[in-house]
Amino acid sequence: MLGGFALSAQAPASVRYRSGSMPVLSPTALGGGQVFLELSISPDGGVTSVTPIRTTPPFTDLVASAVRDWRFDPASGPATPVETRVLVAAVFRAPVLMGPTLGERPRDIAAASASVALPAATAEPPFPAQARDAGVVLVEVLIAQNGRVDRARVVHSSPPFDDVAVAAAQRWTFRPARVGDTPVASVAYIIFGFPVPLGSTPRGRGMLTPRQ
Repeated sequence: MLGGFALSAQAPASVRYRSGSMPVLSPTALGGGQVFLELSISPDGGVTSVTPIRTTPPFTDLVASAVRDWRFDPASGPATPVETRVLVAAVFRAPVLMGPTLGERPRDIAAASASVALPAATAEPPFPAQARDAGVVLVEVLIAQNGRVDRARVVHSSPPFDDVAVAAAQRWTFRPARVGDTPVASVAYIIFGFPVPLGSTPRGRGMLTPRQ
C-alpha cells in the first residue's frame, strides 16, 4: 500500500511529497499556462535535478524555483532507499472567468523518462464562485497501468479550491510509467493555480462580480 493507494508489485519505488512551498502566482501574467517537470529525488528525499518537459513563460521558472526545495519521503527498494524520479505538472488558470486571453502557449521541449507518467490529456478546474482570493492547490494522483487516475487527494490545501482541483485531476489521463515494456502504476503531482480574475471584485459572501 502507498498511503492508501494499492500499487502493482511491478511498480517502481515511489516517493511521497512531505513538505515544500507552492509557486507564487505571477501578478503580471496575462494568460494561463502549463508546466511539466521531471524531478530526480535522492535517496534521502531531496531534489537533485529539475528537468522541464513542457514550458510556459513565466510559469516554468516559478514552478522550478519552488520544487527545488521540496522534500519527499524517500523511495524504498528491496533493502535501502533508492534514487527515483517523479513528475510534477502545473496548470495555471488565465486571470479571466471566460473568453480569450493573451500569453504564450505551452511548448514541449524534452521527452520524459519512461519511468514517469506523462499527461496525455488535461482538464482545467473552474474558478469557484465563492472564492475571494487567489490560491494554489497540490494534488497527489495515483495513475493506473491504463493511464487513468485511480485516486486523487489534496496534499497542499487552499480552500475553497480543493474540491474543483481534485475533480479536474480525476479527469486527466496519462501515458503510464513503464518498467521495460510493461506499464505500471505510479504517483505524480499536479499543481493548480487560481489567480483572481481581472475585473472582478469580492462582494457579499465572497461572490465575484464584474466591476462597474
